[in-house]
Amino acid sequence: MRANAILRTAVILSCLAVPFSASAQTPQRVTGTTVTITPPTGFTPAKDFAGFADEKTKSSILIAELPPEAWPQLSALFGSIDAVRAGFKSKGIEVATLDKVPTASGEAFLASGTQTAAGTKLAKWVALAQGSRTVMITVQAMPAAKLDDAAIKTMLKTVSLGAPPSEADKLASLPFKVAPSAPFRVLDTMGGTGVAMTVGEKNVDPKGEQPLLIVSSQVSGGPVAGIDPAVVAKTLLKQTKEMESAEIDTEKKVSFGGSSDGVLLEGKAGENKRFVQYFATGPKGTFVRLVSFFPADRNGELRPAIEKVAGTVAFK
Repeated sequence: MRANAILRTAVILSCLAVPFSASAQTPQRVTGTTVTITPPTGFTPAKDFAGFADEKTKSSILIAELPPEAWPQLSALFGSIDAVRAGFKSKGIEVATLDKVPTASGEAFLASGTQTAAGTKLAKWVALAQGSRTVMITVQAMPAAKLDDAAIKTMLKTVSLGAPPSEADKLASLPFKVAPSAPFRVLDTMGGTGVAMTVGEKNVDPKGEQPLLIVSSQVSGGPVAGIDPAVVAKTLLKQTKEMESAEIDTEKKVSFGGSSDGVLLEGKAGENKRFVQYFATGPKGTFVRLVSFFPADRNGELRPAIEKVAGTVAFK
């Protein structure tokens, strides 16, 4: 991943306002992750992300896993109340407390606070645990959920971290279909909503030297059906980190994700880099996007593989 990508990805995942798809009180393995957990009353497995949702109160529990190499950086973020406050403040989360909570797989950090979204103040908890993966558990609760620190700590005590799922299981847990194509290989899935692929031996790429390809589905905001797909695609591109000044030199309508109204954007992604982005809106009005960044001199080598990966993407 690119410089500081691990920390940036973790903070972003903890801040997502996820769609709510709600009351089994038994331990449940979260599909596509190492996590087994007993959710609070009212929460059932989510359909569009890794975790649980309470449809009645519009509250969620998001499970996000990162490589084991992420632990030193993220545990440092949770190392003090001042550090965790600074780390999440830019994302609109006001952290009030920082604790450590025992789980079935060891001690976990727990930051609690609030976040305001669409004019509503939400209760927010972000937990960090270490197993074979680095695990973040983010709880976002509307006022009607009436969750408190005691309920979250009770839930965390049930957390058990097992062996990593297979690549096939992780891909199968995504809300869309996708398959890698050589020379791209799967790095990991992200919060049950996306997958990252790369070309090269490094699993952590702080200098951003290796080609990167990400396929992700919409995890926040309302449906985009009815909005010009090209406008949404360009907006998403400009909102992507380090792509604010991307130069588009190709724009055309393509088939993508099972839609004949997909949009393909290509262009320059900084000095000696290029990007390719596919975008499409699905039958539920939400979107799926593929974006890849790579050295410009590898365009001829990688473009066919990117097209092959794009050809496998389909809404479920």
